[in-house]
Amino acid sequence: MRGVQNSQGLANADPSGAAVLENILGPNALVGVCLLLGLVAVVAVIGVVMARRETRLAARIARSRTHGMSELLRTVRMAESIAELGVWQYDPASGRQQWSKGMRSLFGIDHDDPFVDGDAETLLLASEMGLIDRVTEHRNTREPFEMDFDVLGCDGIARSISVQACNLPNRSGGVSRVVAVLRDVTNQVQRERRLEHSREVALSEAQRARQLAATDPLTGLANRRRVMVALDKAIVQARRHSQPLSLIAFDIDHFKAVNDTFGHLVGDRVLRRLAEIALAQVRESDLVGRVGGEEFVWIVPGADENFTRIMAERLRQAIASGSAVGDSPAVTASVGFAELMQDDTGLTLFARADKALYEAKESGRNRVRMAA
Repeated sequence: MRGVQNSQGLANADPSGAAVLENILGPNALVGVCLLLGLVAVVAVIGVVMARRETRLAARIARSRTHGMSELLRTVRMAESIAELGVWQYDPASGRQQWSKGMRSLFGIDHDDPFVDGDAETLLLASEMGLIDRVTEHRNTREPFEMDFDVLGCDGIARSISVQACNLPNRSGGVSRVVAVLRDVTNQVQRERRLEHSREVALSEAQRARQLAATDPLTGLANRRRVMVALDKAIVQARRHSQPLSLIAFDIDHFKAVNDTFGHLVGDRVLRRLAEIALAQVRESDLVGRVGGEEFVWIVPGADENFTRIMAERLRQAIASGSAVGDSPAVTASVGFAELMQDDTGLTLFARADKALYEAKESGRNRVRMAA
């Protein structure tokens, strides 16, 4: 019995924690604490649930972004392949380059070929493509810039490459990275070059046609039309700059007898030889032309009466001493000249020189006369 009583006494002497709190705080305070603890527990559970939900959401977003990036990269590679584009990135500080697969294709490298550090520099050097040097020249350029290169790829194919690049600035105002898009424009360049060649050929042919239209076909000298146009221009320039101008006219003596005696082929050789002699006498600013069967004129800008007389006499002597070549007979020429007067036109100046020429013929030929 004593043992039982002792046990009951111990039980009564060791009340539960709740009973102790109840004794200390009172019944109402105990209820409040229990509610607070329950609320904390609920909040903790909600926090755990929300954390798990956010973790799952973040994982879905990450997967979506990864998938989107993969799709973007796949699209970029497809665009590179279709449009024959390549993307190049360059870090000026480290010298590192990044080549897309499309850019490798522009240099004749298969997509599956390994590409390690150093290959970029080697390929640029081998193709003589000064891409980095050209980019460095534009290091202060803030707007996008363009460059063009001709390269020979590893596959032995020559390509024309168009580069559009831009500098990405860093916080200090320098260049953190250069990004460029490279495009194969070989077909376009070849078309443009063919068109340019065709244009040059057309211009050359047009120029040749104009020259032929203004050139005497036998002697290669200016023809009458070209001489008269040049004479009018020379008169305008002479009056504008208050400079003298003279016109020399010369004609082969007894040329009909040459044709009758030796034939027209020899006569043509005589005319060509006379043209050679005249061209040897003229200055760079002068013009010699054939204006009739055996009649020629020589426009002498800046020449007054005395200078023109000296040039005309020198021409006469050169013809007399140098016209005979091979089976071509020696001939002489009569020469007349006229100096530009105040009221002269191209036609009147030509007529005055021509009149002086016939005065030289009437006075015995092989001599020089000046127009009145």
